[in-house]
Amino acid sequence: MRSPVIYRVLGRFLQVFSVLLLVPLSVSLYYGESTLILSSFVISSLISFLMGFSLNKLGNNQEPTVKEGLTSTVVGWIIACLISSIPFLIYLNPVDAFFEATAGLTTTGMTILTDPAELEHSLLFWRAFIQWVGGLGILTFFIAVLRESGGISRKLFSAEADKTDPGTVRPSLNKTIISLWKIYGFLTAVMAFTYYLLGASLFDAVTHSFTTISTGGFSTISGGISEIGGPYLELSAILFMLVGGTNFVLLYAFFKGDRMAFLNNSEFKLYIKIFLAVGLILFVDLLRSGNIGSSDLVIDSLFHAASVITSTGFSSIEFVSLSIAVQAILIGVMFVGGSLGSTSGGFKVFRLKVMLELLKTRIRAYSLPETAINEVKIDREIISDPTVRTIAVIFFVWVIVVFATTVVTVLIEETTLMTALSGTVSAAGNMGPVFITEGGLTDYSPITKVMWSITMLAGRLEMLPVLAIFNRQLVKNS
Repeated sequence: MRSPVIYRVLGRFLQVFSVLLLVPLSVSLYYGESTLILSSFVISSLISFLMGFSLNKLGNNQEPTVKEGLTSTVVGWIIACLISSIPFLIYLNPVDAFFEATAGLTTTGMTILTDPAELEHSLLFWRAFIQWVGGLGILTFFIAVLRESGGISRKLFSAEADKTDPGTVRPSLNKTIISLWKIYGFLTAVMAFTYYLLGASLFDAVTHSFTTISTGGFSTISGGISEIGGPYLELSAILFMLVGGTNFVLLYAFFKGDRMAFLNNSEFKLYIKIFLAVGLILFVDLLRSGNIGSSDLVIDSLFHAASVITSTGFSSIEFVSLSIAVQAILIGVMFVGGSLGSTSGGFKVFRLKVMLELLKTRIRAYSLPETAINEVKIDREIISDPTVRTIAVIFFVWVIVVFATTVVTVLIEETTLMTALSGTVSAAGNMGPVFITEGGLTDYSPITKVMWSITMLAGRLEMLPVLAIFNRQLVKNS
């Protein structure tokens, strides 16, 4: 690898990131917060800028190879998480601060805090803002890296690139990223305005719009978004969470006038079917338990179904209060997540659809002649064998990572297998819901917190990039 090329990519990234660290200053000044809070953001910004400036000076403008592009992506987000954790050091130890920042940037939503309301407004804003940046920032950064790294790197991301490749939206990279951010910003503004109209304060409306569209799930209060408004706000949150978990290419097509974009997309239809099925399961289980009034039962069921399938993580109930069977189902749904090209985490509905279609082809093969065409098709298009293989590999890696991390968690912590598994799936799938009692994460060991933080990053980076940078053949070909 050519270090100067990586330095240049990282340098530019960190210089841009240094500007983002100054955004909470306006909130801090408005609320008259202490000099310590203000200085934490200024110091973080200076560190990011100086690191970026120094790396940029050491770099060159040569085009990065696959190895260099992937390494820049992984290392860049690790550094971003470390720098993002600096403001949290006022209240948290270094490990907890890194965990909180990583959960934010990866839009995971797992939190160390038992009562977020104890934090200053600027820190609450920062938690929400980094989720907003991480939600679409990952997608657009990948697009840029894929374009710069050539066709070979696209093979590594082929399952994702099929649905998020800039060519399917706009022919120009810059125009593509601008188009995506316009949609993202417009939807964020609509959400904030709606929340405000339905009873949320302006601050809560803005911060929760950040964490809804990014499917991150951080809240300004321990009770979550359910406590800042009435049932109409919850109903709006259901719709907005589902939007956040939808393929942004479909959203772009819809805004461009293709009103049938959603109805013609099999991934979206499966996505909605899973949402409704989970909502029905939760309705039956909550009805059986009798913990919620009948008037709120339908809304709460759909609210938590949307929260789980989109990996947002908003919650007004203790998931541990659900039956074991439903908890197991929810873990499976958490593993899948939302749509490709969305801000959701998880294995993704499109990949699940491909795996199901692959299963169908294997079953059909027993009754078809050898010469028959028996390919995996999605929306009347044949999915190429390399894409199917990549999806199979991603699934295998997901299973291995979840299994290994769960085993290590059980060995380290005094916890049940179900709790360890749900926590691991939450981290890998960038989920909020964890079947751990309130304050439970605080008591976990630093080893588990760091391990889950790494798992969050691996999940957000689609697993393969993290593994690919250690591939000897890839190094050789670079």
